[in-house]
Amino acid sequence: MTASPRDAMIAHAALLIARDGVAGTSIGDVLTAAGASRGSVYHHFPGGRAELMSEAVRFGAEILGERLAEASLAGPGEAVANLAAVWRRVLVESDFRTGCVVAEAGNARETDPAAAEVADESFLRWEDRLAARFRAGGIEGERSRALAVTVFAAIEGAVMLCRVHRSLDPLDRVVGELQLLTGDGAGQTHG
Repeated sequence: MTASPRDAMIAHAALLIARDGVAGTSIGDVLTAAGASRGSVYHHFPGGRAELMSEAVRFGAEILGERLAEASLAGPGEAVANLAAVWRRVLVESDFRTGCVVAEAGNARETDPAAAEVADESFLRWEDRLAARFRAGGIEGERSRALAVTVFAAIEGAVMLCRVHRSLDPLDRVVGELQLLTGDGAGQTHG
């Protein structure tokens, strides 16, 4: 089944945001990538660029949220390793060019507040989901939430460093430390 022109623009915008940031993603770039006409933007997105960027971040967040849900089915330490495995694939397959669409949008509060708001909501949802996984794995109360925030902050930072260094080493190191924090004790990655 072929994606609709609207869906194609959203998907391409999400990929471009993950690579270039919200501010670095123009309508022209999206139209070129999606093979769409200029008039189609306002037909499909009456709110213009802001609506398109927000929808792209929402789309990217849903995909990453699904991957997170799958990754967090295991115990706390393995959930961290599984989450990192998702990023390992993204980084390697994109030759270290692609980061997190949600993190990129979160950094765009000044220029694209609607997209940044979607990012904020997405991170909160992910943190809730991971904290629940940690509670189910025996990490109690507020510590489960604090640990979920720590995991996302560390992995997002590691992804950025991986892109800068063009190496998976930062992610591997962070995962080892996070597994120690989650009580896994092994401190080993599951690449």
